[in-house]
Amino acid sequence: MTNLPYDYFLSADDKLVEFLERQGEECIKEIEQSNAINRENGYKLLGILIVGIGSSFLLLTQNKQPYFMTLGLGVFILYWAACAIYVVSGVLSVQVRALLNSAPADLYPQLYKSFGPEHYDELSGRGFNADRTPIAVIRRVRLANLHNTAEELCVVNERIRTRLDRARIATILTPVCALAISTVSYLFS
Repeated sequence: MTNLPYDYFLSADDKLVEFLERQGEECIKEIEQSNAINRENGYKLLGILIVGIGSSFLLLTQNKQPYFMTLGLGVFILYWAACAIYVVSGVLSVQVRALLNSAPADLYPQLYKSFGPEHYDELSGRGFNADRTPIAVIRRVRLANLHNTAEELCVVNERIRTRLDRARIATILTPVCALAISTVSYLFS
């Protein structure tokens, strides 16, 4: 993840700033949409896990099964319960979410109210060449913030996607493990 310094876009002209603002906002919206889809898939997987755990538990408690079958169902229930806990804690847990827009007081702090010619001269030394108004500076600083927000959301997206993939794989492998344990238990009983 690359955190851009606040002055990274100071040398950009107004048309470029406008274009980059639109692109940054659209990028963040797309990443948030991807995160929402991943979470929705996590809820679907959690629903499947809960139904599987419940039906296996009912099967386990309704009839008297042989020991090897009880062992297999027990492993199945425990493993899917662990998967459900992993999905809830790793994919569906509430996380700090970056905001696309900022509060007005955050965009226009006291520092910008007191901007004088010496501040603009300092910014000019860093490449600033737009109108000497606070809005010109704010828009360029906001671009760096948009970039950093998009980077943070990409990291969250990757983490959610990776955890969801792991949970899916574990969910798929659970019946195989339960069957293997039941078979071994049957052979040695």
